[in-house]
Amino acid sequence: MARRKSKKKMKKLIGIIIALILAFFAYEAKDVITENVDVSEFAKGDAVYVHFIDVGQGSSTLIQQGTSGILIDAGEKDYGQVVVDYLNEVGVTSLEYVVASHPHSDHIGGLDEVLYAFPVDEIVLPELSYDNTPTTRVFEDLLIAIDENNIPATFTLAENHGMWMTDDVSISTIGPEKQDDNLNNMSVTCYVGCYNTIFAILGDAEKDELKDIYNGNYSLEADIIALGHHGSSTSIYKPYLDAVNADVAVISCGAGNSYGHPHKEALDYIAENNMNSLRTDEMGDIVFKVTADGYSLVE
Repeated sequence: MARRKSKKKMKKLIGIIIALILAFFAYEAKDVITENVDVSEFAKGDAVYVHFIDVGQGSSTLIQQGTSGILIDAGEKDYGQVVVDYLNEVGVTSLEYVVASHPHSDHIGGLDEVLYAFPVDEIVLPELSYDNTPTTRVFEDLLIAIDENNIPATFTLAENHGMWMTDDVSISTIGPEKQDDNLNNMSVTCYVGCYNTIFAILGDAEKDELKDIYNGNYSLEADIIALGHHGSSTSIYKPYLDAVNADVAVISCGAGNSYGHPHKEALDYIAENNMNSLRTDEMGDIVFKVTADGYSLVE
């Protein structure tokens, strides 16, 4: 009996090891950048590349032209080095702007490492009230990195803050509109203009913030939208999404995440509106090339 149990345990252990090995190679295979693309091309020419970096159950977006970039978020703490390595790999040497969309760890956890690794001209954060300001170690680490690297900080609330990287690339922040106890609704929402293509990047903005933005005096149309809160049902506010009228929906989420992201409401909206759906949990890094002639997916 002891031998049978030992053999069963050994088979089970071998099965687990094989599953882990297969999972590792499956993860590696979905990395768009390293498998299929000559990354040296990203830092050349006038094309703009918009990278939705695979940071698991988090969010990180890089807008790159040449060796300069704008970074929006950097995933959880343990993804900081992943983002730093990614930026180095695609040829980024400096960041004109960094946007910390809101102080949740799955968005800002890795930013302190980025701030120590690259020169940054300015960082943009939501303006939080005293009661809304978190006391987490992750947020404290970000503030320390900003201070130690002498990075000018802009705190935005209820104003349109404009950022220009080149004549071809600009960002406008259109949220948050007001203080909210739900920090998701304090997300700095960004509209990124690359030539004639517009990206709407919403952080974790939920219905209340999206409703405020919808009721504001903004031009909301975009070609590509990064859905809020990893495709959560809480971020599906149809009047806003209808006004955006995007052709492509990008969802940043982790494979098999415990939140069930993306939720059925998000997937149903995408299907009902004939949008193309691109997900980091299925594709890994998602990269768009944008020129004056339009945009294309780098494959």
